[in-house]
Amino acid sequence: MKFGLRSIGTRLFVAVISAASIGLGSLGYLFYSELKSVRILQLTSETDNKVRHLDAELLSGETFLKSLVSATIFLHDSGVRSPEAYEKLVLSFMSARPKLITGFGVMQFPRGLVDREWFGPYIEESIPDRGVTLARNPKFTLVDLWAVDQYPKMQYFKDAVKADRYLWSKPYMNDNYPIALMTFSGTIRNQKGQLIAVMNGDINIDDLNKDIDASDLNLSQDDLSFNNSGYYALVTKNGQLLSYSLDPRKAAQLANISSIPSLKPIWEQVRYQISQGIEKSHFESDSIYWVYQIVPRTQWVMLEAIPYETVAKPALLGAISATVIAAIFLLLVVWLFIRLLNRRLQPILDVCDRTIGNHSDINNSGDEISHLSDVFFNMVNQQQTLLRKLQTANNQLAQSNRLKDNFLATMSHELRTPLNTILGVAEILQEGIFGGVNKQQYKALENIEKSGAHLLDLINDILDIAKIESEFLELNCTTVAIGPLCASSLAFIQPQAEQKNIQLKTNLSPNLPDLYIDERRIRQVLLNLLSNAFKFTPEGGCITLEVTCQKEEGEDEDEAEKNGELQKYFVRISITDTGIGIAQEDIKRLFQPFVQIDSALNRKYEGTGLGLALVKRIVELHGGRVGVTSEVTVGSCFMIELPYIETRFSVAQERETEPNLQSNIDKKLKFLTP
Repeated sequence: MKFGLRSIGTRLFVAVISAASIGLGSLGYLFYSELKSVRILQLTSETDNKVRHLDAELLSGETFLKSLVSATIFLHDSGVRSPEAYEKLVLSFMSARPKLITGFGVMQFPRGLVDREWFGPYIEESIPDRGVTLARNPKFTLVDLWAVDQYPKMQYFKDAVKADRYLWSKPYMNDNYPIALMTFSGTIRNQKGQLIAVMNGDINIDDLNKDIDASDLNLSQDDLSFNNSGYYALVTKNGQLLSYSLDPRKAAQLANISSIPSLKPIWEQVRYQISQGIEKSHFESDSIYWVYQIVPRTQWVMLEAIPYETVAKPALLGAISATVIAAIFLLLVVWLFIRLLNRRLQPILDVCDRTIGNHSDINNSGDEISHLSDVFFNMVNQQQTLLRKLQTANNQLAQSNRLKDNFLATMSHELRTPLNTILGVAEILQEGIFGGVNKQQYKALENIEKSGAHLLDLINDILDIAKIESEFLELNCTTVAIGPLCASSLAFIQPQAEQKNIQLKTNLSPNLPDLYIDERRIRQVLLNLLSNAFKFTPEGGCITLEVTCQKEEGEDEDEAEKNGELQKYFVRISITDTGIGIAQEDIKRLFQPFVQIDSALNRKYEGTGLGLALVKRIVELHGGRVGVTSEVTVGSCFMIELPYIETRFSVAQERETEPNLQSNIDKKLKFLTP
């Protein structure tokens, strides 16, 4: 049967792919968001690296200039007043000058370091022909201070004296040459606290831009490609541009960031966040990610702009790639699963189609599962129909079996009546009531009596089996002493045993209890078992009858007493012979009606196969069980177990008064011996 688009595989494939598409889309979005967050974190990290680098360079310059102050104070406290000594000191610091410091020097406060009017050396780098070129480094010149009378009027000089501490000046344009500078200055005092000089060091704003650009050279190629499309700006707290990568001229002119329309709203937002105590952060505006961070030493603000596509495009490509790979893998797995499912379902469908035959209601199923469901319920209906037919057949068989049992019971009764008449006439003839008989006639009458008795036993067994099978057999139970019952049963085969020289032994446990049984039926059981033992035991053998009391397996006496229950026991009667034995594979067939073990060794013995079947059924009617163990050429042991319930006190009293059953049996056997 072909299902096409209605196939469960097709429907399952569509359902899984639809759900997977939604799931993969959500997963791709989450993956995209995560990658974007990683990119933004990378932006923040790179800005942090630039700020740390710039702060370290500023710290290096401050430390250098403070060291020059310490050396100047030490030289002054040593009593040196020679201008040449101070010039030499300043020249010695050339080798340790940080790269950001473009010029530095010591300017004497009037008559502070030397006794004459001397403003000290100033070493600078930028404008050529400003002084005497230093031989060790032609880029630097030793400048004789110009306009010395105007020098104390310079703003950073006055700021240092006024503040009396180290500080960075605001960006300014140098009056002597048109470059933008920033100056780190501080006062120099003697041991008495008197102002003796001012130290200053200049940073060229253009050098500051180059230093920030140089910090990018420390980044990997991936980081450079990541930041190539963005730009940055270094801004003072007042908004003056110290560096602007898009237009360096703005920084050289010390323009305000508010003069750039695209940066004005961004700067206002940054200033607001800084006023809220947020020293570094990032935000998005007009498809651009902005990252800012404060330089700790100077409170400048590093502001970086990265286009949205620089952040989103790699994240989007990564998310799409991962989603496509996952989708391909999922499609492959689902396809393999559907293929395996179809391979597993197809043989079942073929068997179902062959089983149900032509059913129009089955062929209209929508898919494989529906088809299997319809087939299943169809098979259930068929099974119910078969069960009803089987029940009817069983009822008919049961009725036939009952009719058979009734027939056997009726026929046995009808056969037994004329047979009893024949046996009675034979007995009368043997006694000579109708006249004397000769020896040959007497022997013929014995054969008639013997055959009739055997036939009567057979008819009685058939009748008993029929009654048991028809559940018509009623037990006439009374309290019976087990010892005398065993003794009378042994006495029945005693004469025959003496003739075959078979030894009879008994082993009865003391204090045996009385049983509530049908004495006639249990005697019948014992006689059947003893007769079988006698029949299959060769001359000179031995038959042993043993009676013991056993506790029910799994019963706990203390637990039974605790629960107020009676302890369950059973009497085991074992009849052991030294006969021909029974093979293990034949034991399971022993207790079936009309069954005899068919072998060359025991086929010569008479029997109908009903004796053991009667034994089993009579014992089971008493609530007992039958067992057998046997070994070929060694002998057999048949056991019957009859249950009884013992109360501890009454049994103890009975045991005190019960006679010795073993001695009684021995006496009876001796009395019956001819």
